[in-house]
Amino acid sequence: MSHFFAMLSRMKYIRRWGLMRNTQEENIQEHTLQTAMIAYHLCVLRNVRFGGTVDPQRAAVLAMYHDVTEIFTGDMPTPVKYFTPLMRETYGRAERLAGERLVASLDLQSAYAPLILAGEDDPVWPFVKAADTLSAYLKCLQEKHAGNTEFDKAYGTIGKKLRDLHMPEVDVFMEEYAPAFLLSL
Repeated sequence: MSHFFAMLSRMKYIRRWGLMRNTQEENIQEHTLQTAMIAYHLCVLRNVRFGGTVDPQRAAVLAMYHDVTEIFTGDMPTPVKYFTPLMRETYGRAERLAGERLVASLDLQSAYAPLILAGEDDPVWPFVKAADTLSAYLKCLQEKHAGNTEFDKAYGTIGKKLRDLHMPEVDVFMEEYAPAFLLSL
């Protein structure tokens, strides 16, 4: 009997943005879906508008598994994760062990190990990472719009990080898609 999918179902219990007051709670399952959808779209933008040949489906699947280790580690807030190089290294080891534990719970390890243990080595990883950062940016944008000044600094920092990526598809997303997150249905 494999516990893999039962463990993945616990993603809905892992809250994000734990150090900040939120007007709307977010869990890693919600974040993961948004990240996968954005990663797919960033790749489509690269291919259609900028002549790329990246695999949108691969990016979406990698994004689906990009935070699964947080089932065991929780969502480590960025200021804590990067507080010192030793903290980042230690947390990296904990993430690795959590990933290995998840993969070990499967009989189809060869299909999941590349997603969970080696995602960052994949050629589409920069699109997944950009989508992950865009998801955080959108959260900040919406919190600010709701009057929550707690997210002001993160909004500025994450916005700068996105601009510094110099990825044209990220710029397009921020210009053409992000503003709609402030609209009502």
